[in-house]
Amino acid sequence: MYRKYVNGEITAMQSYIIVISIMIGTGILGLSRIVSQISRQDAWISVMINGIVISLVMACMIYTVRKYPKDNFLQFTSKILTRPIGYLLTIIYIAYAVIATGIIIRFLLEMVRTWLLHKTPMWVLSFLVVITIIYMVKNGLTVVARFNEVLFFTLFFFFLLILVAIPELELVNLQPVGGSGIVNILKGTLPSFYAFGGYEVILVYYTYISDKEKPILKYSVLSVLGVTAFYTITVIAQIALFGPDELERVLYPSMNYLRAVDFPVFERMELFFTVFWCFTVIGTVGLQFLAACILSKMLFKTKTTHVFTYIYAPLIFIISLYPKNTAHLVELSDYVSYLNILFGFVLPILLFVLTLIKGGNKSNAKNR
Repeated sequence: MYRKYVNGEITAMQSYIIVISIMIGTGILGLSRIVSQISRQDAWISVMINGIVISLVMACMIYTVRKYPKDNFLQFTSKILTRPIGYLLTIIYIAYAVIATGIIIRFLLEMVRTWLLHKTPMWVLSFLVVITIIYMVKNGLTVVARFNEVLFFTLFFFFLLILVAIPELELVNLQPVGGSGIVNILKGTLPSFYAFGGYEVILVYYTYISDKEKPILKYSVLSVLGVTAFYTITVIAQIALFGPDELERVLYPSMNYLRAVDFPVFERMELFFTVFWCFTVIGTVGLQFLAACILSKMLFKTKTTHVFTYIYAPLIFIISLYPKNTAHLVELSDYVSYLNILFGFVLPILLFVLTLIKGGNKSNAKNR
């Protein structure tokens, strides 16, 4: 199976895990704070609505790429949107994936510096993370998928951590339901959209799925809905514990949520969370970075992605060190979010509509 593509293959099950893993990354740390600033106690409704919308976008995405099962991202975007636009989108996606990788790494470094290694220089931490990602990504998609497959089981640990503060929750903090108004609830879906970002990599990785006869559309949508349920429950728990007013003063609600609970056996449970979360983010970063390398291979028609792994590594190292502070990092991540909207919402819908109009690639459809 590994030899069909130079960069490896993945199973349909691994593709579902990739969707889940890449969506549960840095977004979970401050999701409730960011959304509650707009939709207050109804932030969980905003998150739920956003997840449902993204599940529909995922359905459109899988429907489109299924029409071009033998084509990669560059090929099917060129067929649907013309060749020049296909090449332009590929170049922009590469830039987006590289920049996003650097920004996510910096979020990881900020967390490690805050909770674990206070005095370690930022460049040392970045260097260690980057060489770890190089080692993982240079071996191709199969290795990265297996790494995320292993990490998938740690998500159950994350879910259990949500339940630990149930005795401390104040449901009155969630009332009145709908009190913030439909306009604010809908406005709150936009910042929550960024927390779900990353699922668009399926546009790149679909061609490498070995068993496309599986019901990929169904289970990809269920994967998004599963993440939606996880995020919604998390936001409900954090609002119920802190209330929307206190959440505004908490930088990382997920960490403070764990600090607010006394564990009978383990102290400083937030440190255990940080360690597990670091591996999850590395898996997310690996998927984004490899997507940039694979698209570069398509663009320049090389045999492997190795050369691009080493070319882009210094770039993501520099990008991870560029933000001056946390506020500057958040500001830069907002700009990256615009590209996330392009590739995670606008492009899938556009490709879906044009595929319906054109009827898809009929020659490929016969071979499915």
